[in-house]
Amino acid sequence: MWRKIITRVVILAGLLAFAASAEAQPIPIGDGYRVVKAGDYNLELFTYKPAGYTDGALLLVFHGVARDADVYRDNAKTIADRYGLAVVAPLFDKNRFPSALYQRGGIANQKALQPQEKWIGTTLLRLIEILRREEGRADWPYYLIGHSAGGQFLSRFAAFVPHAAKRIVVANPSSWVFPTAKEEFPYGLGGATASLVNDDFMKRYLAAPLTVYLGMTDTGTTNRDDNEDAVEQGVTRHERGLNFFRAGQALAQEKGWVLNWRLVEVPKVGHSSKRMFDAPQVKDALFGP
Repeated sequence: MWRKIITRVVILAGLLAFAASAEAQPIPIGDGYRVVKAGDYNLELFTYKPAGYTDGALLLVFHGVARDADVYRDNAKTIADRYGLAVVAPLFDKNRFPSALYQRGGIANQKALQPQEKWIGTTLLRLIEILRREEGRADWPYYLIGHSAGGQFLSRFAAFVPHAAKRIVVANPSSWVFPTAKEEFPYGLGGATASLVNDDFMKRYLAAPLTVYLGMTDTGTTNRDDNEDAVEQGVTRHERGLNFFRAGQALAQEKGWVLNWRLVEVPKVGHSSKRMFDAPQVKDALFGP
């Protein structure tokens, strides 16, 4: 009897091990789709790996207000093919992730600071750890790029969430988190988030590997945040990005702190994720000159 019990235990252990290994699947070559549970959320992921991919980095791509992660995955294929990157584009649907959770990161709600474990940036870090585990690369280097609403999310992520991203590329958002506590969150560091801000916080923010990636003719108003606080940052998205970068430069110079932000502009391009991703300047945005 004991021999039968032991045999069944061994078989069961083997089945469980097989099931665990089956769940941990690396991103397939070509287009892919999967659902991953990261923290409190089941996230739909649209993926892509170029043919011949070996040991390239991971590029996470963040969609705009249309919540079209599949389109953003497709738009990022040019980047993936050029530089040998694996692409993952998570979907933040509007029903579960309204602007307070997506664009503003869930950091504050009704002017009240939320626990860090509830921030969508924390969910993103959990997702990255899952992807690393499934790929079998515990130190898989990753880059983040977001356009428009996705850029707004990454602006708040860069400001508030400690991370190991090689570079965070924020493209054409309607608003930024200016490095000042004189403006209230989500446009600055004051108000609900003021208790988090000190010199160490500001130094980390300025030292973040952040690229301000701007289309120089992004002057349209479609889906643009034009409330009073946003307009104070500048008239157009392009102007707001320039003013944000200059504010970081000025603070770093005043305090003698390191500024790791980078400004990259694309001439003759407006509010188009595809044209921003296809532009040769994206190489400088991600990897530097």
